Amino acid sequence: MNRPSRRRFLQGSAIAMAGLAGCSFPSDHPPADCSDEELVHESDADLDQAASWPSYQYDSANTGHNPEASGPKDGVEVAWRYPGCTEAKSGAVVHNGRVSAGGLVVDGRTGRTVGGEWDPHASTPTFDNGRLYVGAHDLLALDAATGDRDWTFETESDSGGLATPAIEDGTVYTRGQFDDPTIYAVDASSGEERWRFELDREGLSPLAVADETVYCIDETSTIYAITATNGEEQWRRSPSVDIMRSIPVIWDGLLYLGAGEGEILALDADDGSDVWRRSLGAGFVGSVAVADGTVFVPGREQALIALSASDGHEKWRRSVSATLAGPPVVAGDLVYVVAGQTLYTFDVSNGDEGWQFETRAVLFGDYQAGGINSGLAVVEDIVYVATAPGDLYALQAQ
Repeated sequence: MNRPSRRRFLQGSAIAMAGLAGCSFPSDHPPADCSDEELVHESDADLDQAASWPSYQYDSANTGHNPEASGPKDGVEVAWRYPGCTEAKSGAVVHNGRVSAGGLVVDGRTGRTVGGEWDPHASTPTFDNGRLYVGAHDLLALDAATGDRDWTFETESDSGGLATPAIEDGTVYTRGQFDDPTIYAVDASSGEERWRFELDREGLSPLAVADETVYCIDETSTIYAITATNGEEQWRRSPSVDIMRSIPVIWDGLLYLGAGEGEILALDADDGSDVWRRSLGAGFVGSVAVADGTVFVPGREQALIALSASDGHEKWRRSVSATLAGPPVVAGDLVYVVAGQTLYTFDVSNGDEGWQFETRAVLFGDYQAGGINSGLAVVEDIVYVATAPGDLYALQAQ
């Protein structure tokens, strides 16, 4: 059950959530002073109430693919930009005509605040059944319509913020941070603990949940598979490469992992055995997206690489002008990737470069912040983009 408050939060602590945070980058344009900014509203975004991007990387398996969205094909323009005026870590989710980042809730058409606030310590929320589940210093359950708090679950962590929670079949799954190597399963309705699983070491990357199994990685680069209903270990594996910064992705019975030695691994999700492994060059290979039989990989040397999901053979690769950050997302005919302050798009079939959009940098006193947070949301022909200096954009097809 929920425990009474046992500590004071360390508000100044850093959050190290792999794949979730934006970064600071130099810009060719002078940064804006956010204290002088207000909501920029050029037009209402044409958002349908039924449109949904409910979680980081779209689903609890972290595929990054919205099969219901077409996405803007030929270019975008700003419908609105909400200025949070805070250094933020969260990406965006879309639910019931609204958009949320951290605990903030805005109208998805107009960008005007509906409720809540953008907690700078919060990760990308997860929407389910009328609630937003937010990993901040604690696991928070918020009313998705208003941002009001319904319940709070405290982990044993004493510092840092929680990664994006995963939810499946009425249970929310989260992990402790830094000093708390624990996976928690929490009842989504009540906030009561169902079970916990102790890892050998802590980790930072988000969980994946698929086929009644929770997948997680610790800082020793061990991947665990845990039964979602009771917290029993099914298997664990240390694949002899650095996967501690990877986000597990599940698709069609395979588990995909980017590795620090320039490799991508495809494991059997049932037992962790190798299915295929491919080297893409020295250095870290980022977390991936999977759609319609293709794995999209942010590789080394500022390249986006498309591989066959079944055997790992290369389909195409394309270069961008900066190092890719965070996993790609896929909607319609385009794959979306972030590099610095710029959002790039490529044709999923052949890698032809599409449109680009550059976000702004913001001045905070004597320094500037910029960069796009991992956690794009693509619904219909709209892209919602959250940035490190706390801007939330609605980009609509031209």
